[in-house]
Amino acid sequence: MRRETKRYIIRKIAIVILTVFVVTLLSFLLMRLSPIDPATAYVKRNSAIVTQEQIDKARVMLGLDKPLLLQYFDWVRNAVCMDFGISLGTGNPVANELAKTVSVTLKVVALSGIMMSIGALAVGTLGYLGRNRIWGTLLSLLTMVGISVPGFYLGTAFIDIFALKLGWLSVLGNTGIAKYFPVALCLSVCGICFYGQMLASSLEREMEQDYAMYARCRGLSEGYILIFHGLPHAIVDLLPSFAQMLSLCLANAAIVERVFSLPGFGYLIVDAVVKRDSPIIHGAVLILALVLVVLDSFTELLQYILRSDMRAKGGGG
Repeated sequence: MRRETKRYIIRKIAIVILTVFVVTLLSFLLMRLSPIDPATAYVKRNSAIVTQEQIDKARVMLGLDKPLLLQYFDWVRNAVCMDFGISLGTGNPVANELAKTVSVTLKVVALSGIMMSIGALAVGTLGYLGRNRIWGTLLSLLTMVGISVPGFYLGTAFIDIFALKLGWLSVLGNTGIAKYFPVALCLSVCGICFYGQMLASSLEREMEQDYAMYARCRGLSEGYILIFHGLPHAIVDLLPSFAQMLSLCLANAAIVERVFSLPGFGYLIVDAVVKRDSPIIHGAVLILALVLVVLDSFTELLQYILRSDMRAKGGGG
C-alpha cells in the first residue's frame, strides 16, 4: 500500500472517531435540553401515582443525578463493551432491542441500494442516449417528478392502489424479500430519479473527454466506449454522493417503516422518541452515526483507490 493511501486511511479513521464523538455528545446535550425529563416520563409509564420522591429515586437509578459529562463518559465506556443500558420502555437490554431491528432496516437499505443502482444505471444511460430527443425530455420530466415526491407519500399511495384497490400485493404477513420490497421500493424511487439525472449529465461530460476521443480514433464503437470507458468513470464520480443517498435511506426508513408497520430500526427510533426512552435513543444515534460515517468514508476511499488506478492505467479521470 502506498504512503499516500495509508495517510488517507488514517485521516478518514480520525474523522470517523471525531464525528461519532460529536454526534453522540450532541445527542446527550439535546436530550437534556428537552423540557421532558426522562425520569419523570419513566415514572409516569410505570406508576399510576407520580410523586417527587419516585422521580428522585428514578433519577438516581437511571444515573441522571450525575453531571452530564460524567454520564456521557460512563455511557461511552459501557458502549465500547456493547453495553448500552436497559430500555426504559421494555426493560430489555438496549443491545438486544437494537440487534432485532437493525438487521431488518439494513436488509431494507441493501435492497433499496440494489434497486437504486440498477434503476439509476438504466435511467442515466437512457437519459444520455435520449438527449435532445422528445422521449429523453419526457424521461427527464418523469425523473423530476420522482425526485419531488417524498417516500412516505409513495408508501401511502402504494398501499392504497396496489394493496387496497387492486389487491395485487399484500403489505402485511409477507415473508422473505416480499416483506422488505414495498419499503425498499418507496425509498429507492427518489435515488433512482436523482442519480439517473446525475449519471446522464456525467456521461455526457465523460464522453467528451480526451480518452473518449482517442478511443474513437482507434475505431471503437460508441457503444463500447460508453460501456467500458464512459460508464466506469461516471460511476466512480458518483460513489460518495451515492453513499450519502444510502445514508438518507437509512434515516428516511424511520417514516416509511411506520407507514408499512415494519418493525425496523427507524420504527424503533420513532417509538423511543415518543416514549422518551433515552437509552434506546443514545444507542440508536451511535449506530446511525457509525453506519453513516463509515459508509461515507468507505466509498470515498474506494473512489480514491479507483481514480488512482485509472490514472495509473492512463484511462483519464
